[in-house]
Amino acid sequence: MKEDKTFRNPEAVLDVQDKPKFGPWLLLSIQHLFTMFGSTVLVPLLIGLKPSIALFCSGVGTLVYILCTQAKIPAYLGSSFAFIATMQALMKNYGYPAVGQGPSRLVWFTSSWPS
Repeated sequence: MKEDKTFRNPEAVLDVQDKPKFGPWLLLSIQHLFTMFGSTVLVPLLIGLKPSIALFCSGVGTLVYILCTQAKIPAYLGSSFAFIATMQALMKNYGYPAVGQGPSRLVWFTSSWPS
């Protein structure tokens, strides 16, 4: 007989395997939407890009990530505040081509690939 080896934290209000009821699920989804949308719009504004570029790249990157991981790791790939200084310098000196959303997403995607 196969033994269930999933860890459950008895102190957690909502554990990893749990699915919240509709009310808390809706509130958590709205909270996630505001957090995700705020950062995805703010980062491009800080470096001088159009937010629509970041939203499009985030959506495509998220879909590719979900397809590659076979939807086993739910994740949203959004803008990162870690590279703002570098991207501002590139944008100031070289413009749009230097900032390139594609290459930065590819570097992040390959560095976070589950092993």
